[in-house]
Amino acid sequence: MIDTVLPCPPSEPDCGAPAAPDRAMPPPSLAGLTWTERTTYRALVTAAEAGLPCPTNIDIEMLCGYNSCSMGPVMVRRLERKGLIRVERFQRFRIVEIVASGRRTARSDSMKVDRPHVPKGARTPRPTDRKPYRAAGQV
Repeated sequence: MIDTVLPCPPSEPDCGAPAAPDRAMPPPSLAGLTWTERTTYRALVTAAEAGLPCPTNIDIEMLCGYNSCSMGPVMVRRLERKGLIRVERFQRFRIVEIVASGRRTARSDSMKVDRPHVPKGARTPRPTDRKPYRAAGQV
């Protein structure tokens, strides 16, 4: 004789069924990252857990041992592309969210304006309330 398991009736949510295992998200695997990506990720996680502002580009470059001033944003962009972090960029600062924990870095103390980042070379809309120019010859 085959034992069949009948579903629990709605009035009895726990009718002796085994408890569901805890489905917490495992920590992200850092195995596929380079040493500098792991170092940058750990610095961002540490800042987010401590409630500190996001490390600046120069901080990331110093941690990783780079001499180039462009490697800080490159490392953050790599982690963002790999899906480990989400970045909210502003004119002079960024707020990083760690995807695994949902924690975010704090706003910088000197961050006074919430203007979003405008990429270099992007056109801004022309103002419509410009002063009309006088036609040549009119006085």
